[in-house]
Amino acid sequence: MIKLGLISHALMVLMPSSNALATPKCEKLDLCIIGGGASGLSAAITSASSLSAMSSSSAAINVNSSTAASKIVVLEAQPTVGGRVSSDIINGYTFDRGFAVFIDQYPQSKEMFDYEALQLKPFEPGAMIKRENGLARVADPLRQPGKLIDAIVSPVGSLLDKVKLAPLLLHVRSNSIEELFLEDEVDTLSCLQNKYKFSDKMIQEFFEPFLTGIYFAPLNQQSSRMFHFVFKMFSEGSATLPTGGMQAASDQMMRKAQKSGVDVRVSTPVSDVKMAKDGSFDINIIGGEQISAKSVICATEGPVATKLLAGIDGLGHLADTEQQPQQSVGSVYYSFRGEAPVNDAILVLNGVGKDSSSRSGLINVVVFPHVCNQSYAPEGYGLCSVSISGTIMDEYSGRHDELDEDVRAQLSEWFPEFAVRIKDEWKLEKTYKIVNAQPGQLKGPFPASAHGGRDSKKVGGIDLPPGLFVCGDHMATATLNGAIESGINAANASYLFLSKKKVMT
Repeated sequence: MIKLGLISHALMVLMPSSNALATPKCEKLDLCIIGGGASGLSAAITSASSLSAMSSSSAAINVNSSTAASKIVVLEAQPTVGGRVSSDIINGYTFDRGFAVFIDQYPQSKEMFDYEALQLKPFEPGAMIKRENGLARVADPLRQPGKLIDAIVSPVGSLLDKVKLAPLLLHVRSNSIEELFLEDEVDTLSCLQNKYKFSDKMIQEFFEPFLTGIYFAPLNQQSSRMFHFVFKMFSEGSATLPTGGMQAASDQMMRKAQKSGVDVRVSTPVSDVKMAKDGSFDINIIGGEQISAKSVICATEGPVATKLLAGIDGLGHLADTEQQPQQSVGSVYYSFRGEAPVNDAILVLNGVGKDSSSRSGLINVVVFPHVCNQSYAPEGYGLCSVSISGTIMDEYSGRHDELDEDVRAQLSEWFPEFAVRIKDEWKLEKTYKIVNAQPGQLKGPFPASAHGGRDSKKVGGIDLPPGLFVCGDHMATATLNGAIESGINAANASYLFLSKKKVMT
């Protein structure tokens, strides 16, 4: 799951006029939310509901219910909302910006989204594993009883490994999410080895590529709590793709916010935030526009939030605080005509490992998203999504042609019957390098494994001025669920501040 940030824009060249030196008009708001990703949009939706309800029962905000929501503005630097939950749709193809799946069992997602409107299409349970001698299927007999024999005879892992899956599944299904996050935390590799006693082969061929594809980090940098959480979500629900890509989820949130009266502005990058003498906040937008808000929620990714907040008087020392490590990821997309190498809606994982050949560790996950959801490609055509670790993307920096050549070569090894077509006919459509794709969830000063979310009135352990709040997956868990949850927390905190501020005045 995929991307917020302050972006560089050319400053507008103002033509000489009689009012060229006039002071820009300052728009006054109750709440300004900086960042239109999942966290910022969830904060907007929650805030609009809270402030509207308060306004209709009293004049606490000094506006009537018909205009309360209009005093909430979301500022998004990019041309579209969504941040890391976004897509590009070009020539009938849908390219998620960093391949991601929509996990339908996330509690916050079930509350936030209209699943029927998203037209979610599920992947099949289990996975297909690329091994030294070909592809092998890992079935989920609990959700596919008819494939029990296939699961038993699968060459991925030993029979004993398959038996050991039972206590893992029992553990995650019999414990609540809250209980799983109260357990002692270790790295996921140690958990798999010591708690469940899985073999190295099972870890290499299944758990490592599966979990690395979700969390973009080695197993020894992943939290055991996050492992149990996501395994529970997958075992009880489905990985799906929305019709129209992951962007459809973000667009649905935007429409929900706008329907509540929130003003969502894209292509509106913020240059800085300052505190006014009366305790309000002045938000300066690249291009000259100014906004004054009683409360501000900073809903950008962690590094951007730190940089932005460090410009506020009294918070300059934030620039010197230790930052949480960030994970990056790459995605390469190919289009083709005709049949896909895999006709099942299933993830194809690299179970070979990184030491068997010079190229074996290049690809992490391969997916044919149009097989899962036909909206991802025009009729008669297909789309191949290749996920690559951020570390490997760095190694190929500036060598895009070589990356393309090596990806095609490895895909040809995975799907030899399609080798000629892959090398000569498949068209390279898009290559993404997603920096800060996820905050680190285990090591570092503030790991993104905090179920329920951290205090939105603090960042980096430092108290923020009254009325200033922070949200994002870096303030909760490195998931869509965490991003939404953190946004709701910040919205509730801002609401309490605004209501108390008005009562006191």
